[in-house]
Amino acid sequence: HGHAEAFWIVVEDVDGERVLHYERFLLRARYATDEHHVTFTVPLFDPLPPQYFVRVMSDRWLGPDNVLAVSFRNLLLPERFPPHTELLDMQPLQRAQLGGVEYEALYDADVRHFNAIQTQVFAAVRHTDDNALVCAPQGSACGKVVCAEFALMRMLDQ
Repeated sequence: HGHAEAFWIVVEDVDGERVLHYERFLLRARYATDEHHVTFTVPLFDPLPPQYFVRVMSDRWLGPDNVLAVSFRNLLLPERFPPHTELLDMQPLQRAQLGGVEYEALYDADVRHFNAIQTQVFAAVRHTDDNALVCAPQGSACGKVVCAEFALMRMLDQ
């Protein structure tokens, strides 16, 4: 039949009404006896179904299907909404603590101190070379750009 056989791997919901994932798998003759691992991601819906079905079908032959039921009975899931990082109880960072009048001049005179998130991030991004990830929705007014400016100040000082 040649040097390879093509198969389709299809993941179906419990009722077989929805295809959740599919991909083509090419099995080469010289690796036919080896164990193969396939990794994929499928959505889980609420309420959690009892199982999904993984079907493997030949691309060229009719009939020889293999179906595996994957049970969710003992599935352990992570927390649905992990808690946010709690803010420490800190005094707001004053503009004068930026480390130079040239940096203070970047901000309007009416900005005397920075918000709670910027205060929390300041020490990590201004005084260390550690990586930092600050996430918030666009337009959330948490001051992500100002946090990036703190890191740029460190870079300019080096």
